[in-house]
Amino acid sequence: MSLGVLVRQNPLIDLLAAVSCVAALACFVAPVAFANGARDGLSRAIPASVQDENASDSASTPTARTSNQAVMQESWTVQQGAPEYIQSMAQTADGFLWLGGPGGLFRFDGTRFERFHASSGDQLLSTNVISIFAPTTGGLWVGYEFGGFSFVNSGRVRNYSRDDGAATGTVNGFAEDPKGIVWAGTANGVWEFDHSKWRRLGSEWNGPRIFTRLAFDREGTMWVLTGYDKHKLLYLLPGDNRFEATDDDVTAYGFTLDADHRVITRRMETQHRSSAQKEPNHTLLTYPLFRKDSAQLVDRTNSVWIIASAELPLMRVSTPDDIKAALAKAAPANAETYEVHPFGAESLVDREGNIWFSDDHGIHRFFYIPFVKQRLGSAPGPFAIAAGDVGEVWVATWGGKIPNTYRVVDGKTDALNSVGLGDWTLAYWAPDRTVWFGGKGGLWHLVNGKMVYVALPKERLGDGVYLQAMTTDGSGGLWVSFSRLGLYRLVRGVWTIPDVHSGFPTPDVISEFSDSLGRVWFGYSRGQLASLEREKVKVFHPSDGIRVGTITAIYGRGSQIWIGGEFGLQQFDEGKFHTIAAVNGDWLLGISGIVETADGDLWLNGLSGIIHIRRAEILEALKDPSYRVKGERIGNREGLPGFAPQIRPLPSAIQGSDGRLWFSVDGGLVSLDPKQLRTPPAAPPITIQSVSADDKNYEPDHQLTFPAHTSSVRIEYAAISLSDPDAVRFRVRLQETDANWHEVSTASPVMYRNLPAGHYHFAAAASDINGKWSDELAIVDFSILPAWYQTIWFRAIVVVASLLVLWIVYQFRLQQLERQFQMALDVRVDERTRIARDLHDTLLQSFSALLLRFQAVSNLLPREPDVAKTRMESAIEQASDAIIEGRDALQELRSVELSTIDLGEAVSNFGNELLSGPPREHPPQFRVQIEGTPCILNPIVRDEAYRITAEALRNAIRHSEAEHIEVEIHYDQSQLRIRIRDDGKGIDQSVLNGHISPGHWGLHGMRERATLVAGIIEVWSELGSGSEVELRIPATSAYAKPRVSRWSVLRRGDRNLQNE
Repeated sequence: MSLGVLVRQNPLIDLLAAVSCVAALACFVAPVAFANGARDGLSRAIPASVQDENASDSASTPTARTSNQAVMQESWTVQQGAPEYIQSMAQTADGFLWLGGPGGLFRFDGTRFERFHASSGDQLLSTNVISIFAPTTGGLWVGYEFGGFSFVNSGRVRNYSRDDGAATGTVNGFAEDPKGIVWAGTANGVWEFDHSKWRRLGSEWNGPRIFTRLAFDREGTMWVLTGYDKHKLLYLLPGDNRFEATDDDVTAYGFTLDADHRVITRRMETQHRSSAQKEPNHTLLTYPLFRKDSAQLVDRTNSVWIIASAELPLMRVSTPDDIKAALAKAAPANAETYEVHPFGAESLVDREGNIWFSDDHGIHRFFYIPFVKQRLGSAPGPFAIAAGDVGEVWVATWGGKIPNTYRVVDGKTDALNSVGLGDWTLAYWAPDRTVWFGGKGGLWHLVNGKMVYVALPKERLGDGVYLQAMTTDGSGGLWVSFSRLGLYRLVRGVWTIPDVHSGFPTPDVISEFSDSLGRVWFGYSRGQLASLEREKVKVFHPSDGIRVGTITAIYGRGSQIWIGGEFGLQQFDEGKFHTIAAVNGDWLLGISGIVETADGDLWLNGLSGIIHIRRAEILEALKDPSYRVKGERIGNREGLPGFAPQIRPLPSAIQGSDGRLWFSVDGGLVSLDPKQLRTPPAAPPITIQSVSADDKNYEPDHQLTFPAHTSSVRIEYAAISLSDPDAVRFRVRLQETDANWHEVSTASPVMYRNLPAGHYHFAAAASDINGKWSDELAIVDFSILPAWYQTIWFRAIVVVASLLVLWIVYQFRLQQLERQFQMALDVRVDERTRIARDLHDTLLQSFSALLLRFQAVSNLLPREPDVAKTRMESAIEQASDAIIEGRDALQELRSVELSTIDLGEAVSNFGNELLSGPPREHPPQFRVQIEGTPCILNPIVRDEAYRITAEALRNAIRHSEAEHIEVEIHYDQSQLRIRIRDDGKGIDQSVLNGHISPGHWGLHGMRERATLVAGIIEVWSELGSGSEVELRIPATSAYAKPRVSRWSVLRRGDRNLQNE
């Protein structure tokens, strides 16, 4: 895009403009409006209606003859992506600007041009688009050079072609009546859309065959121009079904239309009769406003834009009281002119008040700027400014070829005789109604219209360029800052430096201000603020709450003081600093000018432009520190020629005694009346542009259903401001996944991935160009269907089946535990039965026999003492045997509970305990050997294997008379194998064959125990060759699951024993 680029078609006009440009540049170079680096070629906007008596703005500035309101022009040419030969324009309800021409249909969002491609439905009938229209109900009608209609809505196209009865010929234009019915004028008559199809009006309507222009007025009358060189004017009154023709031959190119494209009419002055053969049954009371060989557009400020012949430029008549009279007198000599030639093309006024025109080379936006730019010679700015009396403003230039000082009153500039004094860095209006100027040429005092030089301090001679700030105290002393070179006070021609003990911080005062309470304030470069009151200095540091960085602006009314700087804005009140935050964090950066108006509003001049914050917003922010103020911003997009100076000259914003505000920026000096500001436009409507799931497009209805297994959902939304598209902010939220809104600066598509099946609610909101959020939301409700395994019935079945499986497992486990318990109980009962039997057959019988012997000894003792003695010795020996049997029984009982779960360790302990009895003449050598990785054994199997091994070991130690006894425990993958081997005298063959001696149940009991744990015992022995007992138990019965290491067994042994 190019702003201010002029398209000329007449070589003579080009030549005259070039001569005028050279003459203007010979006088001085006018300031350029603003440079705005933006996308797709957006580069520059220039004032389109600023006129000086001596010269024009620049070579590309249109000549403006009269103006009471400044206009800016912004242009996009073919080089910046604009379509060629735009013949029609329309703005749809979603804010997009649509452009049609022989090159096709395009959409424009204020920054980027995009050729339209249908996302669903039909494709456009042709690329040769001649007319487009946006009805109030939404969507876009498209008419073609070769006939036919298309309706575009949400990316979908519905065509109405010859097959639908739309044999239209060229579609010249559309219009909508007050009832919302859309009409079309074509080369084949008038057509009406009846909500489902187009219908051509028959001959009974008395309509012409070829329509050139048609439109409705505010009362609902349709006006029609037919023909080419000389038009016939027809009209159709509301409710009628027959066109009437006037007697006039109209030589106008088109109607005079208002901002809503309604025909502007006037009361009839002469009787315009119908040309019908019979008298009409009505009287025509109004008649359209025409101007010969032109068409007119009246914008929202009531200014009239005149589109004349292709040879003449676009003209504007500013807010006339009588439009008819203004049209009669309008000519390039007495109207504002712009080198744009929209003859034969389209024009419109958008909802924000921008005026759009197209021509062969692009499109042009015209808009009114809220300020007036003051012309001050060749100096580009910034300027030192000070407010005087009766609305006067004193201005000193900085830079430029001819530095000067000016007095500005009512927009008129009077230059003072100060040429050659150097660049000015400050201007100050003193309470004694005199003006001070400082700069490279030193310090000057304007008294009674004469500039008087004031000598600087001796040590500061030649340092006038460092003059930074100036103010006065209650005693009439003038405080002057030389920036980092020091702070001085001037009283009656005598310069003094504040005493080093006075409390002032080190030098580098950047800004100064005297408030209404008599306090003098000094702002420093390192975020320090000092106040002087009754010769007492109080200093505030960042540790006291100052957060603005270098303080470049101070202002206040009463006790409340505002400070602004590099990083923001704060209010100081009652010893506390209150930080103000804005909806856009960049707004409050680099503030070098602050004005608080009488109504409490704040006006700021900073890096983002001019910011206006209303008093209600300030009060809310002071009450709630987290609140972010809203306001209005005037920046480069609105035509502001630059940004506020950051070092000097300061301050960059003042208020004149007449209430007018003045702002100095690096590209010039502007002023505005705060009481005449236009109401900022409302937030643009936000709409859902498209919805897709897994790259499949869907109509963005309020309720969408996506198939199962949808992995991504993409939503595009938009809110278009053609005035400042980059200023609109957005926030989005998916209610089911987002706890809070997500704010974004651009309308980037939102992508949600891997959402589970369910219902979802998406919402998007937009702000206006000043950051105020709209209550209007764009909403999309969608559902993702569940897969068969995600449905409720499937989940119910899974839950029921799971419960059933758990119940079956529970029952199986319960039965298993019952069997194990019964098995363990049977083992315990059998064991105790065996022990009881052993005790009965051995120990009790031994004691009974012993008692009988003692009784016999007692009977023989009196009569035969020697025999009694012999029998007593035999009884004692029998008692010893009984004791041994009793000890064996006790050892059997003790073995019921092991001291360890390690079978090898338990067997080793048992063997060593047996060998620790009465000394033997030749005790055997005993060892236990482990093969394989030790495993945790089933508790019951472990106990029975231990008892079997203990019985075999006891027999070997007591009866085998062996020299070596060893136990081998093998932890095999398939089985647990235990061998007890000795080299003793062996076992009698009859015992091996199953013969049970009275009182001896050992081998039989071992076999019974092995059977209980699904094990097998085999015994090998020969007399004189020792014996070997082998126990084998299958792994499925022997091992507990899972198998673990020996060390794990040892670590968990105690816990398992406790559980058992």
